[in-house]
Amino acid sequence: MLVLTLAACGGDKEETVKQTVPATEVCGRLSPKAAKALEQVSETQRFEYRSYGTAKTLKDLLHDPDRRGGSELTECVIEPDVADPDESPSKMTVLFEEVERLPLPQPEDVALARLPVGLRAYGDSGSAELWFACEVPGVGTPIVYARLVYGSRPRDQSPKEANIRVLQDLSRRYALAMGCPNAGGIPGV
Repeated sequence: MLVLTLAACGGDKEETVKQTVPATEVCGRLSPKAAKALEQVSETQRFEYRSYGTAKTLKDLLHDPDRRGGSELTECVIEPDVADPDESPSKMTVLFEEVERLPLPQPEDVALARLPVGLRAYGDSGSAELWFACEVPGVGTPIVYARLVYGSRPRDQSPKEANIRVLQDLSRRYALAMGCPNAGGIPGV
């Protein structure tokens, strides 16, 4: 992320100018459909983002027996560029980490969007969760847990499926970069 500082004319004050990017450029790029989903969720078209680790970081972690199963994760923080943070999510976080096993499924009466993506995928009004398996030679088939989370709020259009679409696209990109056969069972968006 690049931040420019400009000197104001005739004074000593400095003004910080945010460098924003379109939805297609956050977190290592989104497909056009996933970018539209992110714009729907955030109700804006420009973003700042910070990444902490990459698919390679996660792949290296899966190959290191001393670090596997620990609390290490990779994440990308997306900040929608909005005038009033109370009117839109102010920060969205996408996390990737290895987990020991797939959790029990949510009961059918829980109001979640469910999609046949990876091993399991759910979305609600302020988050999405996705699990996929990645066969790693010499390691086995660890399960990777991905989560998109932000504060939910009332809105005209339900973001449940849009949340999953954003996470699906990022998870597929991670799975491909990690060398997972069949992209971990995650179809393209």
